[in-house]
Amino acid sequence: TPAPEDPLSLKCNYSLRPPRLVATLPYAGNPQDEEVTELRRQLYQQVVENDGFKPKLDPETKRPVFFFWMNDAKACFTRAGGLGMAVYEWRADWAKTNEIGIELEC
Repeated sequence: TPAPEDPLSLKCNYSLRPPRLVATLPYAGNPQDEEVTELRRQLYQQVVENDGFKPKLDPETKRPVFFFWMNDAKACFTRAGGLGMAVYEWRADWAKTNEIGIELEC
């Protein structure tokens, strides 16, 4: 295994993406749970139909862009800079650490 580089010689490159507008709903489960479909429907009704926001649509399917944000996952990287693995941290369901979201037009 090669010795790690001097921290002063390491570089970090990033690019900023434009801000995006999203609405999220706290959720205690996983992306594959059966309840996710109904919660996405409820989120859409509240944000789009009741509050009047316009959903961002997928350019190919013309359907709203939903996402599932997992706050209990940690990404680990290799010394070469590649993704090593994702580690999931256990959290109690009452903490509702994950989120179901929809992207909205700015």
